[in-house]
Amino acid sequence: MRDFPLEREGSKVKVVVGAELSAAIVPELRDLLWAIQEDGVTDLALDFSQTTLLDAAGIVLLLAAHTSFVGGDRSMRMVAVPRNIFSLLETLRLRERLGAEIG
Repeated sequence: MRDFPLEREGSKVKVVVGAELSAAIVPELRDLLWAIQEDGVTDLALDFSQTTLLDAAGIVLLLAAHTSFVGGDRSMRMVAVPRNIFSLLETLRLRERLGAEIG
């Protein structure tokens, strides 16, 4: 099981994604994100500062998490996104939807 470092301050949580967000990682991160959602978090930031790989399964997870999490007073964003991943999200027209901020 992988460890996803996180910082929590009240209802705000920042999760460090790690080196890759790929099919191998998705189940564990999905479980963590669902637990965070159930724990009263209203502001979720996914830190991509260490991430070098984002595959199709990772993108599907991000879209599912966004759809499930965002609404009402809850928000989710991607922070410290490396230029190559940011560019991919722009190409797929997902940058704004996923709240990606270049790092």
